[in-house]
Amino acid sequence: MEPLAHALINDGQTTIANALLMHYREVGLTNDELLVYLQFKRLMDQGDQFPDAGVVAESLGESSNSVFQRLHEMLAKKLLTIESITAADQKIHDRYNFDGLYDKLAVALKQHPTETPSNVTNSAGGSVTPSTGENPRERVFKAIETEFGRPLTPMEMQSISKWFDEDHYAPEIIELALREAVLRQVYNLNYMDRILLNWQKRNLTTPAQIEADRQRGIENRLNAAPSAQRKQTGANAGPKIPLFKLGEDTTQK
Repeated sequence: MEPLAHALINDGQTTIANALLMHYREVGLTNDELLVYLQFKRLMDQGDQFPDAGVVAESLGESSNSVFQRLHEMLAKKLLTIESITAADQKIHDRYNFDGLYDKLAVALKQHPTETPSNVTNSAGGSVTPSTGENPRERVFKAIETEFGRPLTPMEMQSISKWFDEDHYAPEIIELALREAVLRQVYNLNYMDRILLNWQKRNLTTPAQIEADRQRGIENRLNAAPSAQRKQTGANAGPKIPLFKLGEDTTQK
């Protein structure tokens, strides 16, 4: 055996389940996402539990933005989660967890061992046919990235996914919160989260309710403006002008 070939073998190998290679599309993985997963698994098997997306991008000959997009898609489909753990050095570290991928694979094999679903699970976790394009969840992710002017980080992707899966905010509500944040030129998810919580506490759960509330606020401000202006005018009106009748002798006291 050639020395180089021997060295390549000894450099280590990444083991992947044959069932995943045969059925990865049934759990919603695309070809590109599978390649990204394999690269991350390679680095994780070597001991790096939170690999740098730039390293993976270099291996694939793609941009870091493309790799982040694939991670975002897997997060949205619950094939991937990001966990915070306390390591041996007592410091908190993030790590990728792909257990969801194998959980879905096990369910798919149990329910449909030989069938391929007629509907394809798209990048935002909803079931759509190939002709329908992106679903509302995917639209929200893209809208936020566009308005923020940058790709979302994995942690931001997970936060947005929680709005859908744990808080159960409708996509239209999240888009309205994004609009409010953009109007105020505050480009972060924390601000959007405060807006969403405020609407939830006030039981504003539909776009129509939120728009009606916004209109009421505008009307209240407009109605308050003349009143405030009148008060200000009265305060600055100057000395009172004495009134007298025509023909009255004003020299007499």
